[in-house]
Amino acid sequence: MTHAVSLSALEGRESSFGLQSGYYRELFHQPVQDSPLLLLSRSQVGRNYEALKSAMPRVDIHYAVKPNNHSVILHEVYKRGGNFDVCSAGEINLVLKTGVDPGSLIHSHPIKSIGEFDQAVESGVEMFVVDNPAEVDKLTRYTDKKLKILIRYRVHLNTQAVVNLQYKFGCTTDEVLPLAKKVIQCGHEVYGLCFHIGSQCVYAENYVTAIKAASRLIHQLADNGISVRLLDIGGGFPIEYVEPVPDIAEFAQPINRALDRWIAQSIRVISEPGRFIAGSAVTLLCSVVGKAYRDGKMWYYLDDGLYSTFSGIVFDHCQYPVVNDRSGEELLSVLAGPTCDSFDVMYDGLMMPEHEIGDRIMFTSTGAYCAVSGSGFNELRRPVYHIID
Repeated sequence: MTHAVSLSALEGRESSFGLQSGYYRELFHQPVQDSPLLLLSRSQVGRNYEALKSAMPRVDIHYAVKPNNHSVILHEVYKRGGNFDVCSAGEINLVLKTGVDPGSLIHSHPIKSIGEFDQAVESGVEMFVVDNPAEVDKLTRYTDKKLKILIRYRVHLNTQAVVNLQYKFGCTTDEVLPLAKKVIQCGHEVYGLCFHIGSQCVYAENYVTAIKAASRLIHQLADNGISVRLLDIGGGFPIEYVEPVPDIAEFAQPINRALDRWIAQSIRVISEPGRFIAGSAVTLLCSVVGKAYRDGKMWYYLDDGLYSTFSGIVFDHCQYPVVNDRSGEELLSVLAGPTCDSFDVMYDGLMMPEHEIGDRIMFTSTGAYCAVSGSGFNELRRPVYHIID
């Protein structure tokens, strides 16, 4: 059973959620306010970026565009010296608007259609990820310049992230050397190694395990005359939703120690944070558009749902904190979306005070894997972004 959180309980926690309680309190009570709204805090993007950079000073940040591709986030990352991890021609076009050098981007998708691959190379991207021989075969098309290739591997882990990104991608460590030799045979450079253990990972030891594997692979490759120049440790650093997570400075300590012990200083280390940069920078504001009492529960129908911003519940396995500005006895409640599909239910078993039609409810930390994975089902209004600072 989940309990809604009162807005007053979050006051003073701006650094955690990007909340400015006075501003949001006004939104709760304005008589006319379009919703749903996605409230984007530019300063929170900056705080998240600086917190991660401070926690892992050796690691260069390449923001993963896929969780949230809003131009404000991209420009804020670039302004602070960050770079980008892209997965498609569309994402490349978006980040190039910041002025970033395309040759500094990392195209991290291990599987690319020929068309996507061609467009990326033509755009000036030079660094690509592969994890299988069929992908390496595609490199033979590009003879005008030597591409920088990262080989993505996976490791056995006793604990898993919320989203396991080793399930779909990554070769075994035994397959790295044969792939590296094949890359060289195709006329390109084995530039480095990469791994991604998963998203919303609260187990720092998983990164340590993968870094130790990288050390063994680096030495194996060196014994075969192949010099590794870069290690990409992926992303997946956790943020707070309903449950607390370790502070990033604490979380990063064993990762930093592993890098210092196992990875030579001559090797550049990068990460691909997405959720950590964007997640807490966006707050969703919804309105109650319908209300009914059914089977012992208060049902509230909101103007956003699973087919839109709350798609993160389905695809990202997340629950977002429910923030309200009502007081009184808590009732067993259900929050449902606006579509005509009965699947469109976000919270069942929520305890919160009674609300009326027109009341506002907020959901914090909706900046990652929410708006980008939503659809236009039922042709209902999608939330619009409002930049709050």
